[in-house]
Amino acid sequence: MGRSDALGLERRTRRRSPGRILLVTLIVVAAGILAWRVAVLCMLGWHFGSGFDERRFDKLERQIEHRQAAFAKADARMRQLAAAHPKAEVITWIQPRICVRQPGRREECDPTTARDKATYDARWGTDVILHQSHDEDRVFFRFYGNDPPIYTLMHTPADTDADAYADPRGFRTTRSLGSGWTLLGPIPDPGQDSKQWQYD
Repeated sequence: MGRSDALGLERRTRRRSPGRILLVTLIVVAAGILAWRVAVLCMLGWHFGSGFDERRFDKLERQIEHRQAAFAKADARMRQLAAAHPKAEVITWIQPRICVRQPGRREECDPTTARDKATYDARWGTDVILHQSHDEDRVFFRFYGNDPPIYTLMHTPADTDADAYADPRGFRTTRSLGSGWTLLGPIPDPGQDSKQWQYD
């Protein structure tokens, strides 16, 4: 075997050494795992809040408009509850129960009456109706649904500047439905979302 043949064999052996193959394999696997994690995190971020679905926004608007009287009745009932608990930090109403949290105390929940259940069910689609002390003149209807992001219907006693309210709280978009009713787009930032909703 000549010298050049020996050098070629040595180079091929060095190229295919187990240590080098293992190192390349580890780099490829690590890059694949990193790319997969980035893709998953991006999809979760889009799916759970940062995305905005114009078609779903339109669909919610149509369904709210078809049930305006039912939403108004639920709003009036929540305002009655707020008047009955003037010191409450937060009042949440879901179909089976209404919960009130007073400052420095644990949340107390009572089963809803048949009348409250009927009022709740009539307005369709809302997962929770909410009143909180730091937004005392507003009632919120939050739509989680099976397809996030979460949209929120807000009602104020009179027409207000919804954008001036929504922008500093991180809502992506607003749409006025008239007479103090506004559909609010999602809050993409989870920290800001938790700060806004005292019941979280």
